[in-house]
Amino acid sequence: MVNVAEKIENRNEPLRQPEQLDPAQKEQDIRAWIARKESVCPYAPGLARFVQLPDIQAIEEKHVDHLAEELSAFYRAKESGRRVGRWMLMPYREWQSHEEAHQYAEQVFWLLNAAYFHLKRDTTSVDAALKKSIKGYDRGHKGEILNPVVGPIPQRNSAFISPESLFFSALSPLYRSKRFYRYSPHSLMPLVYASEFQELTIKHPQVAETVTFEMAKSGLHESFGEDLMIDQEALKKELPIWGAIIDRSAAISRAAISGGSSHSTRVRGCPATNLLEFRNCDQKLIATIYNKYRKQLSVLTDAMTQSGGQAKQVIAAAFAGSGLYTIPDYQA
Repeated sequence: MVNVAEKIENRNEPLRQPEQLDPAQKEQDIRAWIARKESVCPYAPGLARFVQLPDIQAIEEKHVDHLAEELSAFYRAKESGRRVGRWMLMPYREWQSHEEAHQYAEQVFWLLNAAYFHLKRDTTSVDAALKKSIKGYDRGHKGEILNPVVGPIPQRNSAFISPESLFFSALSPLYRSKRFYRYSPHSLMPLVYASEFQELTIKHPQVAETVTFEMAKSGLHESFGEDLMIDQEALKKELPIWGAIIDRSAAISRAAISGGSSHSTRVRGCPATNLLEFRNCDQKLIATIYNKYRKQLSVLTDAMTQSGGQAKQVIAAAFAGSGLYTIPDYQA
């Protein structure tokens, strides 16, 4: 492969920054990246509709009509009789920082919800979306929305997910690891039918398990660097224990507040809320649980030694996937 710098020097051409590429080139780059299977997301392949967004700088009503038209077109989109299941929204310009990406992604998220309710002629909910006051959304330790669904929010522990519910996420080239599950060659906000997540879990549980592993592995590399050595087979076997530590610490924390038993069903939570509680837990509590099961946690122990991080930091890095755009917790 020709070195980019050498190629530019030989042709005496200026380096073209990503934000200067036109939407067609960005789309081509992203499609090629997906085709090369460089994304760990199992939902990346498939029929996709790419849309270049206007210059959005705030949650303003003037954007709602346009986004409602685009949303309606996506719901109807088919190719050769097959439903187009991926809606790829490209921002007007490339993000320059994680903070900018987080702010922009949330603006678009609420505008899309306003657009959805505009299609339903529900003006009350449109106003609520524009004010970011729709109930049912949980937020993480850095303000990220933990259940980012555009349209009807699926009820907890419900087998039914509305066919109009869309799971929203944000990707960008700002991450230092190209193997990170939120990395993309260009700033991008993909939406996928939320029902596909349920269908994959039910029909292909092994695939869901593999995705969890790939996300954990890439999260560790993103936080602690590509040189972190991980025994992959051992991590696959040990990862459920890491998840159990999250659930256990969350239960103990809730019980301490309520004054009840940490084994009571009343202090159990869903994965997203448990992760939020885990991040707020005292590091000493996590260390105590880790020491109790240390003999079964060789991969975690090794990762702590290599990275210099505590058990809480390493586990949090592996389970950082919730939220529409997660700002990474880099080591100091």
